[in-house]
Amino acid sequence: MTSAYLNISGFTKTYASPRGNVLALERIDLDIEQGQFVSILGPSGCGKSTLLKCIAGLEAGTGGQILLDGALLDGPPDGLGMVFQRDLLVDWRTILENVMLTAEFMRLDPKTARQDALRLLELFGLAGFENHRPWELSGGMRQRAAICRALVGDPRLLLMDEPFGALDAMTRDELNLELQRIWLQSKKTLLFVTHSIQEAVFLSDRVVVMSRNPARVIEDVTIDLPRPRTLATRGSPEFARYVGELLALFKRVGIFKGD
Repeated sequence: MTSAYLNISGFTKTYASPRGNVLALERIDLDIEQGQFVSILGPSGCGKSTLLKCIAGLEAGTGGQILLDGALLDGPPDGLGMVFQRDLLVDWRTILENVMLTAEFMRLDPKTARQDALRLLELFGLAGFENHRPWELSGGMRQRAAICRALVGDPRLLLMDEPFGALDAMTRDELNLELQRIWLQSKKTLLFVTHSIQEAVFLSDRVVVMSRNPARVIEDVTIDLPRPRTLATRGSPEFARYVGELLALFKRVGIFKGD
């Protein structure tokens, strides 16, 4: 039996449709070690988010299996945190109350969870905004609050589905640095879905490349760049080499065209 913290073996996902079954994921095989930062990279609509939902136990597969810490996954596991592309904050609750939603759902001790939520808000630069409503915050601040909500209760596995895709480039850069800092402190197992090659290379220990539908793993690239990485890292020859290799791979399989 595999010793990987997260083991995905022969995993297939098919959706029923009036026009016939649609194969979304085709025999995905993937091992992820505890504490790794792994990005899942591929074109829009290729099945990255579907895979993440299956790992989260929100959707069931139609073949194969997923093991988390040796246990078969058959629903949302304990110790899971998830961040979506949209922040999904509730407008009628304050920022602190939004972050505390996780604690309420998990039935954590309210006093301890509140202290944890306040600590996280401070770590993410949101101290002083605890009693603000979501509409009073910028997009980047709202997404910071969403990350805080996912981290309450100290989850062992963090899944992030294109969390910065809707943000402007400057805010995205800022949150990439913030996420790296928090991950270096906590060393959580983190799966990060993106369609940005530069973002995947900057953040990750490994970049798992997926094909168009049906999604298959076509490459698993180890990113050997020193940490902590800074924005200057993106100007290094080593960074450019990884980006170039991934671009060449996408061109080779027909995802990107042109010179």
